[in-house]
Amino acid sequence: MTAVNHARLTKWWRDDPSDPDRMLLNNPHAQKLIAEIAPDAKTTDLGGVMSLNVRIEPDELVLRVHQPFVSRSRLLAVQKLRYGCDNQGLIVPIPMYWNNAPLLRCQNRWAELEQFIPHERLNPSLDSYLWLFQAMGVLHRTLTRLHVAVPRPLVATYASPSTLRRWLQVTSIAVQDDSEAVITAELLNNLLRRLRSQWISTSELPTQLVHGDIRLSNVCQTLDGQTVYFDFGFAAHRPRIYDIAYALAFMVLTQGGHQAPNHYRWQDVGQLVNEYELAAHTWLTTLERKALAPYIASIPMYHAANVGFSNNPVKQLHEKSVLLRLSEWILAHPEAIFG
Repeated sequence: MTAVNHARLTKWWRDDPSDPDRMLLNNPHAQKLIAEIAPDAKTTDLGGVMSLNVRIEPDELVLRVHQPFVSRSRLLAVQKLRYGCDNQGLIVPIPMYWNNAPLLRCQNRWAELEQFIPHERLNPSLDSYLWLFQAMGVLHRTLTRLHVAVPRPLVATYASPSTLRRWLQVTSIAVQDDSEAVITAELLNNLLRRLRSQWISTSELPTQLVHGDIRLSNVCQTLDGQTVYFDFGFAAHRPRIYDIAYALAFMVLTQGGHQAPNHYRWQDVGQLVNEYELAAHTWLTTLERKALAPYIASIPMYHAANVGFSNNPVKQLHEKSVLLRLSEWILAHPEAIFG
């Protein structure tokens, strides 16, 4: 990793590890911008880690104030991507112009307006995840029709084994004075060796535009039961298997499957992937099926490897260590994913 990338990750983490450099609703610059857009409006912070998302009532708008490193070209490309999804019949928040401009400035950040779509998040049951994987298949099928050049996000949830190893070097130095954290870092180093031996290069896998953050908080239902897709902030050209692996990892973690992965219902994975394939109108290749296990394992490892850039690496690594149980078990039993 270059020094520039190190600085970028450090800057991302420094404000607050749980909300890295996310502007708050009471920030005077945010308040000034909101007052210009809709004086005397009712505002609600909708949550989210990467950006400030403010619902503005009664105008039914959402103001999104992004991280300082999110570029204008990146945001305009993602807006074009959302317009394309809308034109293909998907429900997505539509970007809104203000003062004849697609983007606004808020201090040193770019901001944008979009329509507010009333929605509800499904409970994390098997039926909900079957629905989610079907929705992901529909989205992937739609994204293959869109020819949009989307710059890579500077911060994403994806990292290859070589990137994870470079991050771990920083983390290992940062936690060297805490014996428990050192043990976790050594475990992560051993897991990285196993990950590298099982990893399948992106050059060998089908690649396309993917969402990058598929989970039940970002794929929801409108009040009349239609699918709505939110938050394309991590959209990029990547192996399509990554979206599937990411969704599976979050499903297992949400359901506590990392506590005892040997007792988790891995037999459900085949049914979930089948729902995806039917909706996407395509089938996973043999290599994609083989890649699924290491790509799932990489998700918890991502969250542990980069804590060396945070304000409190020792505390963060202690909190993330439990997630590594999932990575450790999957790398030891890759055959179980479709078992």
